[in-house]
Amino acid sequence: MVEDKIDSLFPIQKELIDENNLPEVIKVINETLYSYEEVPLQLVKRLYDLIATIKETTIQLALYQSIIDYSRTHGIILYIAKGLLQTYLIERDDFTKLRSTYESGKRVLFFEEFLTNEELGMIYYKLATHAYNLYLFEESIELGEKALEATACNTRMTANTICGLSNSYYQLGQYELTEQYLTRYKEFSFPEVKDNAIGIEAMLHSAKGNNYVAISILQDNLPQCGDFTLLHTVNHLITLYLQSKYLSVIQKLLQMEKRLFSITYTTPFKKAELAHFIKLKGDYYIHIEQIEDGMKYYLDAATGYAKVDLTSKESECFRLIRGTEAICKLRGQNSTFLKDSYTHNLISPLTNYTSTYDNTNQHQHHLKGDSKDLIYLGHNTYLHLHELYIQDEHSRRNLSNRECELLNLLLENEGKIIQKTQIISSIWNDAADEGSVSVLMTRLRKKLGKAAKTIQGRKQGGYIFKKFS
Repeated sequence: MVEDKIDSLFPIQKELIDENNLPEVIKVINETLYSYEEVPLQLVKRLYDLIATIKETTIQLALYQSIIDYSRTHGIILYIAKGLLQTYLIERDDFTKLRSTYESGKRVLFFEEFLTNEELGMIYYKLATHAYNLYLFEESIELGEKALEATACNTRMTANTICGLSNSYYQLGQYELTEQYLTRYKEFSFPEVKDNAIGIEAMLHSAKGNNYVAISILQDNLPQCGDFTLLHTVNHLITLYLQSKYLSVIQKLLQMEKRLFSITYTTPFKKAELAHFIKLKGDYYIHIEQIEDGMKYYLDAATGYAKVDLTSKESECFRLIRGTEAICKLRGQNSTFLKDSYTHNLISPLTNYTSTYDNTNQHQHHLKGDSKDLIYLGHNTYLHLHELYIQDEHSRRNLSNRECELLNLLLENEGKIIQKTQIISSIWNDAADEGSVSVLMTRLRKKLGKAAKTIQGRKQGGYIFKKFS
Protein backbone atom coordinates (compact mmCIF):
# COMPACT_ATOMS: atom_id res chain seq x y z
CA MET A 1 0.00 0.00 0.00
CA VAL A 2 1.25 3.49 -0.90
CA GLU A 3 -0.08 4.93 2.37
CA ASP A 4 1.82 2.34 4.42
CA LYS A 5 5.12 3.17 2.72
CA ILE A 6 4.50 6.89 3.22
CA ASP A 7 3.81 6.33 6.92
CA SER A 8 7.12 4.44 7.27
CA LEU A 9 9.10 7.26 5.64
CA PHE A 10 7.99 10.06 7.95
CA PRO A 11 9.92 8.86 11.03
CA ILE A 12 13.07 8.61 8.86
CA GLN A 13 12.57 12.16 7.57
CA LYS A 14 11.99 13.46 11.11
CA GLU A 15 15.17 11.76 12.33
CA LEU A 16 17.26 13.30 9.53
CA ILE A 17 15.76 16.72 10.18
CA ASP A 18 16.62 16.48 13.87
CA GLU A 19 20.21 15.70 12.85
CA ASN A 20 20.30 18.83 10.65
CA ASN A 21 21.38 16.65 7.72
CA LEU A 22 20.03 18.82 4.90
CA PRO A 23 21.36 16.88 1.86
CA GLU A 24 19.92 13.62 3.16
CA VAL A 25 16.64 15.29 4.09
CA ILE A 26 16.23 16.64 0.56
CA LYS A 27 17.17 13.26 -0.92
CA VAL A 28 14.59 11.37 1.14
CA ILE A 29 11.87 13.97 0.49
CA ASN A 30 12.45 13.86 -3.26
CA GLU A 31 12.53 10.06 -3.28
CA THR A 32 9.24 10.09 -1.40
CA LEU A 33 7.65 12.53 -3.84
CA TYR A 34 8.97 11.13 -7.11
CA SER A 35 8.81 7.39 -6.38
CA TYR A 36 5.19 7.19 -7.54
CA GLU A 37 3.61 8.09 -10.85
CA GLU A 38 0.85 9.88 -8.98
CA VAL A 39 1.50 10.89 -5.37
CA PRO A 40 -1.66 11.41 -3.29
CA LEU A 41 -2.39 15.06 -2.44
CA GLN A 42 -2.50 13.93 1.18
CA LEU A 43 1.23 13.20 1.04
CA VAL A 44 2.08 16.72 -0.13
CA LYS A 45 -0.09 18.08 2.66
CA ARG A 46 1.69 15.91 5.24
CA LEU A 47 5.08 17.08 4.00
CA TYR A 48 3.88 20.68 4.12
CA ASP A 49 2.64 20.25 7.70
CA LEU A 50 5.91 18.55 8.68
CA ILE A 51 7.95 21.57 7.50
CA ALA A 52 5.98 23.85 9.83
CA THR A 53 7.35 21.91 12.83
CA ILE A 54 11.00 22.48 11.86
CA LYS A 55 12.88 25.25 13.66
CA GLU A 56 15.84 25.58 11.27
CA THR A 57 14.83 28.06 8.55
CA THR A 58 17.49 26.85 6.11
CA ILE A 59 15.91 23.39 6.11
CA GLN A 60 12.41 24.88 5.91
CA LEU A 61 13.29 26.93 2.83
CA ALA A 62 14.87 23.94 1.07
CA LEU A 63 11.87 21.73 1.77
CA TYR A 64 9.33 24.35 0.74
CA GLN A 65 11.26 24.66 -2.52
CA SER A 66 11.00 20.89 -3.02
CA ILE A 67 7.23 21.09 -2.57
CA ILE A 68 7.01 24.08 -4.94
CA ASP A 69 9.07 22.30 -7.62
CA TYR A 70 7.08 19.08 -7.31
CA SER A 71 3.76 20.97 -7.33
CA ARG A 72 4.74 22.88 -10.47
CA THR A 73 5.68 19.65 -12.23
CA HIS A 74 2.41 17.98 -11.27
CA GLY A 75 0.06 20.97 -11.49
CA ILE A 76 -0.77 21.15 -7.76
CA ILE A 77 -1.38 24.91 -7.72
CA LEU A 78 -2.65 24.93 -4.13
CA TYR A 79 0.77 23.97 -2.79
CA ILE A 80 2.64 26.24 -5.18
CA ALA A 81 0.69 29.05 -3.51
CA LYS A 82 1.23 27.79 0.02
CA GLY A 83 4.90 27.05 -0.56
CA LEU A 84 5.57 30.51 -2.01
CA LEU A 85 3.69 32.15 0.87
CA GLN A 86 5.71 30.36 3.53
CA THR A 87 8.96 31.04 1.68
CA TYR A 88 8.17 34.75 1.61
CA LEU A 89 7.27 34.84 5.30
CA ILE A 90 10.70 33.39 6.13
CA GLU A 91 12.79 35.35 3.66
CA ARG A 92 11.26 38.73 4.51
CA ASP A 93 13.04 38.57 7.87
CA ASP A 94 16.36 39.08 6.06
CA PHE A 95 16.31 42.88 6.23
CA THR A 96 19.35 43.23 3.94
CA LYS A 97 17.25 41.93 1.02
CA LEU A 98 14.00 43.81 1.57
CA ARG A 99 13.57 44.86 -2.05
CA SER A 100 14.09 41.42 -3.58
CA THR A 101 11.94 39.66 -0.98
CA TYR A 102 9.18 42.24 -1.54
CA GLU A 103 9.12 41.34 -5.24
CA SER A 104 9.02 37.61 -4.43
CA GLY A 105 6.19 38.25 -1.97
CA LYS A 106 4.12 39.99 -4.64
CA ARG A 107 4.39 36.86 -6.78
CA VAL A 108 2.32 35.02 -4.19
CA LEU A 109 -0.63 37.20 -5.23
CA PHE A 110 -0.74 35.45 -8.61
CA PHE A 111 -2.20 32.49 -6.69
CA GLU A 112 -4.40 34.42 -4.25
CA GLU A 113 -7.54 32.49 -5.21
CA PHE A 114 -5.93 29.35 -3.73
CA LEU A 115 -5.23 30.95 -0.35
CA THR A 116 -7.61 30.89 2.60
CA ASN A 117 -9.10 34.18 3.78
CA GLU A 118 -6.75 34.11 6.74
CA GLU A 119 -3.71 33.58 4.50
CA LEU A 120 -4.93 36.26 2.10
CA GLY A 121 -5.40 38.81 4.86
CA MET A 122 -1.95 38.01 6.21
CA ILE A 123 -0.10 38.29 2.87
CA TYR A 124 -1.74 41.63 2.05
CA TYR A 125 -0.95 42.96 5.53
CA LYS A 126 2.67 41.76 5.41
CA LEU A 127 3.19 43.19 1.91
CA ALA A 128 1.60 46.52 2.90
CA THR A 129 4.01 46.78 5.83
CA HIS A 130 6.87 45.68 3.58
CA ALA A 131 6.04 48.37 1.01
CA TYR A 132 5.90 51.03 3.74
CA ASN A 133 9.33 49.95 4.99
CA LEU A 134 10.63 50.51 1.44
CA TYR A 135 8.94 53.95 1.27
CA LEU A 136 6.58 52.66 -1.46
CA PHE A 137 3.61 54.46 0.05
CA GLU A 138 1.22 54.23 -2.92
CA GLU A 139 1.69 50.46 -3.03
CA SER A 140 1.39 50.22 0.75
CA ILE A 141 -2.01 51.93 0.55
CA GLU A 142 -3.27 49.63 -2.20
CA LEU A 143 -2.16 46.52 -0.34
CA GLY A 144 -3.38 47.81 3.03
CA GLU A 145 -6.87 48.48 1.72
CA LYS A 146 -7.01 44.93 0.34
CA ALA A 147 -5.88 43.60 3.72
CA LEU A 148 -8.84 45.37 5.31
CA GLU A 149 -11.17 43.68 2.83
CA ALA A 150 -10.03 40.21 3.95
CA THR A 151 -12.63 38.84 6.33
CA ALA A 152 -10.07 36.96 8.44
CA CYS A 153 -7.97 40.07 9.14
CA ASN A 154 -7.72 39.90 12.96
CA THR A 155 -8.31 42.91 15.20
CA ARG A 156 -4.68 43.83 15.92
CA MET A 157 -3.78 43.31 12.28
CA THR A 158 -6.69 45.56 11.33
CA ALA A 159 -5.51 48.25 13.76
CA ASN A 160 -1.96 48.09 12.45
CA THR A 161 -3.19 48.22 8.85
CA ILE A 162 -5.31 51.32 9.51
CA CYS A 163 -2.38 52.99 11.27
CA GLY A 164 -0.18 52.17 8.28
CA LEU A 165 -2.74 53.64 5.89
CA SER A 166 -2.90 56.85 7.92
CA ASN A 167 0.89 57.16 7.88
CA SER A 168 1.12 56.36 4.16
CA TYR A 169 -1.41 59.03 3.24
CA TYR A 170 0.53 61.48 5.42
CA GLN A 171 3.75 60.69 3.55
CA LEU A 172 1.93 61.42 0.27
CA GLY A 173 0.64 64.76 1.56
CA GLN A 174 -3.01 63.62 1.57
CA TYR A 175 -3.84 64.95 5.01
CA GLU A 176 -7.65 64.62 4.91
CA LEU A 177 -7.32 60.88 4.34
CA THR A 178 -4.63 60.77 7.03
CA GLU A 179 -7.14 62.21 9.49
CA GLN A 180 -9.93 59.89 8.35
CA TYR A 181 -7.86 56.77 9.03
CA LEU A 182 -6.50 58.29 12.24
CA THR A 183 -10.07 58.64 13.52
CA ARG A 184 -10.69 54.96 12.79
CA TYR A 185 -7.40 53.97 14.42
CA LYS A 186 -8.28 55.76 17.66
CA GLU A 187 -11.25 53.41 18.11
CA PHE A 188 -8.89 50.56 19.06
CA SER A 189 -7.84 50.00 22.68
CA PHE A 190 -4.38 48.48 22.23
CA PRO A 191 -1.74 50.05 24.51
CA GLU A 192 0.33 51.53 21.68
CA VAL A 193 -2.62 53.28 19.99
CA LYS A 194 -2.58 56.41 22.17
CA ASP A 195 1.12 57.19 21.58
CA ASN A 196 0.88 56.38 17.86
CA ALA A 197 -2.19 58.62 17.47
CA ILE A 198 -0.44 61.49 19.28
CA GLY A 199 2.52 61.11 16.91
CA ILE A 200 0.30 61.27 13.82
CA GLU A 201 -1.59 64.30 15.18
CA ALA A 202 1.73 66.07 15.77
CA MET A 203 2.85 65.27 12.23
CA LEU A 204 -0.36 66.76 10.86
CA HIS A 205 0.17 69.96 12.85
CA SER A 206 3.73 70.33 11.58
CA ALA A 207 2.64 69.59 8.00
CA LYS A 208 0.17 72.47 8.26
CA GLY A 209 2.88 74.82 9.53
CA ASN A 210 1.94 74.61 13.22
CA ASN A 211 5.37 73.52 14.45
CA TYR A 212 4.92 75.03 17.90
CA VAL A 213 1.71 73.05 18.48
CA ALA A 214 3.38 69.85 17.23
CA ILE A 215 6.36 70.38 19.53
CA SER A 216 4.08 71.02 22.50
CA ILE A 217 2.09 67.83 21.88
CA LEU A 218 5.19 65.65 21.49
CA GLN A 219 7.09 67.22 24.38
CA ASP A 220 4.14 66.77 26.75
CA ASN A 221 3.81 63.11 25.78
CA LEU A 222 7.55 62.34 25.86
CA PRO A 223 7.74 61.34 29.58
CA GLN A 224 4.89 58.83 29.09
CA CYS A 225 6.19 57.35 25.83
CA GLY A 226 6.63 53.60 25.84
CA ASP A 227 9.40 51.74 24.02
CA PHE A 228 7.16 51.23 20.99
CA THR A 229 6.90 54.93 20.10
CA LEU A 230 9.79 56.62 21.95
CA LEU A 231 12.25 56.52 19.06
CA HIS A 232 9.81 57.99 16.56
CA THR A 233 8.79 60.73 19.03
CA VAL A 234 12.41 61.74 19.66
CA ASN A 235 13.18 61.77 15.93
CA HIS A 236 10.15 63.95 15.21
CA LEU A 237 11.07 66.38 17.97
CA ILE A 238 14.68 66.68 16.78
CA THR A 239 13.45 67.32 13.23
CA LEU A 240 11.11 70.08 14.40
CA TYR A 241 13.77 71.66 16.63
CA LEU A 242 16.25 71.64 13.72
CA GLN A 243 13.69 73.36 11.51
CA SER A 244 13.00 75.94 14.24
CA LYS A 245 16.75 76.24 15.08
CA TYR A 246 16.23 75.41 18.78
CA LEU A 247 19.60 73.71 19.01
CA SER A 248 20.01 73.85 22.78
CA VAL A 249 16.93 71.67 23.31
CA ILE A 250 18.24 69.01 20.91
CA GLN A 251 21.20 68.29 23.17
CA LYS A 252 18.79 67.15 25.90
CA LEU A 253 17.06 64.79 23.49
CA LEU A 254 20.38 63.32 22.37
CA GLN A 255 21.09 62.45 26.00
CA MET A 256 18.31 59.84 25.66
CA GLU A 257 20.53 57.87 23.29
CA LYS A 258 21.46 55.25 25.89
CA ARG A 259 17.82 54.41 26.53
CA LEU A 260 17.01 54.38 22.81
CA PHE A 261 19.84 51.95 22.07
CA SER A 262 18.82 49.68 24.95
CA ILE A 263 15.48 48.94 23.27
CA THR A 264 15.30 45.86 21.03
CA TYR A 265 14.09 46.77 17.52
CA THR A 266 12.83 43.79 15.51
CA THR A 267 11.26 45.40 12.44
CA PRO A 268 13.02 47.04 9.48
CA PHE A 269 10.99 50.22 10.03
CA LYS A 270 12.29 50.55 13.60
CA LYS A 271 15.84 49.82 12.50
CA ALA A 272 15.50 52.49 9.81
CA GLU A 273 14.21 54.90 12.47
CA LEU A 274 17.32 54.16 14.53
CA ALA A 275 19.50 54.99 11.51
CA HIS A 276 17.44 58.17 11.10
CA PHE A 277 18.19 59.13 14.71
CA ILE A 278 21.91 58.81 13.98
CA LYS A 279 21.49 60.85 10.79
CA LEU A 280 19.66 63.59 12.74
CA LYS A 281 22.51 63.55 15.24
CA GLY A 282 24.82 64.24 12.30
CA ASP A 283 22.56 67.11 11.25
CA TYR A 284 22.81 68.60 14.73
CA TYR A 285 26.60 68.43 14.82
CA ILE A 286 26.82 70.09 11.41
CA HIS A 287 24.60 72.89 12.74
CA ILE A 288 26.85 73.48 15.75
CA GLU A 289 29.91 73.43 13.47
CA GLN A 290 31.43 70.17 14.71
CA ILE A 291 31.90 69.03 11.13
CA GLU A 292 33.99 65.90 11.64
CA ASP A 293 31.56 64.52 14.21
CA GLY A 294 28.66 65.29 11.90
CA MET A 295 30.23 63.40 9.00
CA LYS A 296 31.04 60.46 11.29
CA TYR A 297 27.38 60.16 12.28
CA TYR A 298 26.31 60.39 8.62
CA LEU A 299 28.59 57.42 7.91
CA ASP A 300 27.12 55.48 10.85
CA ALA A 301 23.61 56.29 9.61
CA ALA A 302 24.49 55.05 6.11
CA THR A 303 25.59 51.74 7.64
CA GLY A 304 22.28 51.49 9.50
CA TYR A 305 20.25 52.16 6.36
CA ALA A 306 22.26 49.55 4.43
CA LYS A 307 21.26 46.91 6.99
CA VAL A 308 17.61 47.36 6.00
CA ASP A 309 18.26 47.69 2.26
CA LEU A 310 17.33 51.39 2.07
CA THR A 311 19.88 52.26 -0.58
CA SER A 312 18.37 55.67 -1.36
CA LYS A 313 18.73 56.74 2.29
CA GLU A 314 22.22 55.26 2.41
CA SER A 315 23.12 57.27 -0.71
CA GLU A 316 21.64 60.41 0.83
CA CYS A 317 24.04 60.11 3.77
CA PHE A 318 27.01 59.76 1.43
CA ARG A 319 25.80 62.80 -0.54
CA LEU A 320 25.70 64.75 2.71
CA ILE A 321 29.26 63.68 3.52
CA ARG A 322 30.52 64.65 0.07
CA GLY A 323 28.57 67.88 0.13
CA THR A 324 29.87 68.86 3.56
CA GLU A 325 33.45 68.11 2.54
CA ALA A 326 33.03 70.15 -0.66
CA ILE A 327 31.49 73.09 1.20
CA CYS A 328 34.41 73.08 3.63
CA LYS A 329 36.85 73.31 0.73
CA LEU A 330 34.75 75.86 -1.14
CA ARG A 331 34.25 78.22 1.77
CA GLY A 332 37.47 77.59 3.67
CA GLN A 333 35.68 76.15 6.72
CA ASN A 334 33.40 79.21 6.95
CA SER A 335 31.14 78.00 9.73
CA THR A 336 28.43 80.62 9.16
CA PHE A 337 27.94 79.40 5.60
CA LEU A 338 27.78 75.80 6.75
CA LYS A 339 25.21 76.55 9.38
CA ASP A 340 23.00 78.84 7.33
CA SER A 341 23.01 76.91 4.07
CA TYR A 342 22.56 73.50 5.65
CA THR A 343 19.74 71.37 4.34
CA HIS A 344 19.27 67.62 4.50
CA ASN A 345 17.90 67.54 0.95
CA LEU A 346 19.96 70.00 -1.07
CA ILE A 347 23.45 70.09 0.36
CA SER A 348 25.23 68.28 -2.48
CA PRO A 349 24.55 70.26 -5.70
CA LEU A 350 27.22 72.85 -4.86
CA THR A 351 27.74 74.06 -8.40
CA ASN A 352 24.35 75.76 -8.29
CA TYR A 353 24.64 77.31 -4.82
CA THR A 354 26.08 80.70 -5.71
CA SER A 355 23.61 81.45 -8.51
CA THR A 356 20.77 80.04 -6.40
CA TYR A 357 21.42 82.42 -3.53
CA ASP A 358 21.99 85.36 -5.89
CA ASN A 359 18.62 84.74 -7.54
CA THR A 360 16.95 84.34 -4.16
CA ASN A 361 18.31 87.65 -2.90
CA GLN A 362 17.15 89.47 -6.05
CA HIS A 363 13.57 88.33 -5.51
CA GLN A 364 13.55 88.41 -1.71
CA HIS A 365 11.38 91.51 -1.50
CA HIS A 366 8.37 89.35 -2.42
CA LEU A 367 8.61 87.34 0.80
CA LYS A 368 9.39 87.62 4.45
CA GLY A 369 12.13 85.46 5.91
CA ASP A 370 15.82 84.64 5.68
CA SER A 371 16.99 84.41 2.06
CA LYS A 372 19.52 81.75 3.01
CA ASP A 373 16.64 79.42 3.87
CA LEU A 374 15.08 79.82 0.42
CA ILE A 375 15.88 78.59 -3.08
CA TYR A 376 14.36 80.58 -5.91
CA LEU A 377 12.62 78.37 -8.48
CA GLY A 378 11.38 81.06 -10.87
CA HIS A 379 8.01 82.77 -11.31
CA ASN A 380 8.23 84.36 -7.82
CA THR A 381 8.20 80.88 -6.28
CA TYR A 382 10.57 79.52 -3.65
CA LEU A 383 11.51 76.24 -1.99
CA HIS A 384 12.07 76.57 1.76
CA LEU A 385 15.12 74.46 2.52
CA HIS A 386 14.51 73.59 6.15
CA GLU A 387 10.76 73.21 6.35
CA LEU A 388 10.30 71.78 2.84
CA TYR A 389 7.43 73.77 1.42
CA ILE A 390 6.76 75.76 -1.74
CA GLN A 391 5.88 79.42 -1.31
CA ASP A 392 4.80 82.19 -3.68
CA GLU A 393 3.12 85.54 -3.21
CA HIS A 394 -0.27 83.86 -2.73
CA SER A 395 0.16 80.74 -0.59
CA ARG A 396 2.40 78.08 0.89
CA ARG A 397 2.19 74.36 -0.03
CA ASN A 398 3.88 71.58 1.94
CA LEU A 399 5.77 68.91 0.02
CA SER A 400 5.74 65.19 0.76
CA ASN A 401 9.06 63.38 1.15
CA ARG A 402 8.82 61.89 -2.32
CA GLU A 403 7.92 65.23 -3.92
CA CYS A 404 10.98 66.73 -2.21
CA GLU A 405 13.17 63.93 -3.57
CA LEU A 406 11.91 64.53 -7.11
CA LEU A 407 12.40 68.31 -6.90
CA ASN A 408 15.88 67.77 -5.45
CA LEU A 409 16.77 65.46 -8.35
CA LEU A 410 15.59 68.06 -10.88
CA LEU A 411 17.52 70.86 -9.15
CA GLU A 412 20.70 68.79 -9.03
CA ASN A 413 20.43 68.25 -12.78
CA GLU A 414 19.21 71.68 -13.88
CA GLY A 415 19.37 71.98 -17.66
CA LYS A 416 19.81 68.22 -18.14
CA ILE A 417 17.22 65.72 -19.35
CA ILE A 418 16.27 63.25 -16.61
CA GLN A 419 14.81 60.00 -17.90
CA LYS A 420 11.93 58.31 -16.10
CA THR A 421 14.15 55.29 -15.48
CA GLN A 422 16.58 57.55 -13.59
CA ILE A 423 13.73 58.86 -11.44
CA ILE A 424 12.49 55.35 -10.71
CA SER A 425 16.00 54.25 -9.71
CA SER A 426 16.68 57.29 -7.53
CA ILE A 427 13.33 57.57 -5.74
CA TRP A 428 11.82 54.06 -5.77
CA ASN A 429 14.98 51.91 -5.84
CA ASP A 430 13.76 50.44 -9.19
CA ALA A 431 10.56 49.18 -7.51
CA ALA A 432 8.04 51.25 -9.51
CA ASP A 433 6.85 51.87 -13.06
CA GLU A 434 6.63 54.92 -15.33
CA GLY A 435 3.03 55.46 -14.29
CA SER A 436 4.22 56.17 -10.74
CA VAL A 437 6.61 58.80 -12.11
CA SER A 438 3.81 60.51 -14.02
CA VAL A 439 1.56 60.61 -10.93
CA LEU A 440 4.35 62.02 -8.75
CA MET A 441 5.30 64.61 -11.38
CA THR A 442 1.67 65.73 -11.65
CA ARG A 443 1.48 66.23 -7.88
CA LEU A 444 4.76 68.17 -7.80
CA ARG A 445 3.71 70.45 -10.67
CA LYS A 446 0.44 71.17 -8.88
CA LYS A 447 2.37 72.20 -5.75
CA LEU A 448 4.74 74.40 -7.80
CA GLY A 449 1.91 76.52 -9.22
CA LYS A 450 3.25 78.96 -11.82
CA ALA A 451 6.75 77.52 -11.36
CA ALA A 452 5.49 74.24 -12.84
CA LYS A 453 6.52 75.78 -16.17
CA THR A 454 10.14 75.20 -15.14
CA ILE A 455 9.62 71.44 -15.62
CA GLN A 456 9.28 70.54 -19.27
CA GLY A 457 8.49 67.13 -20.73
CA ARG A 458 10.55 65.89 -23.67
CA LYS A 459 9.17 64.05 -26.70
CA GLN A 460 12.03 61.57 -26.49
CA GLY A 461 11.04 60.89 -22.89
CA GLY A 462 12.02 62.33 -19.55
CA TYR A 463 11.94 65.83 -18.08
CA ILE A 464 14.17 68.89 -17.89
CA PHE A 465 14.23 71.63 -15.24
CA LYS A 466 14.91 75.18 -16.53
CA LYS A 467 14.58 78.17 -14.25
CA PHE A 468 12.91 81.35 -15.51
CA SER A 469 12.62 84.75 -13.87
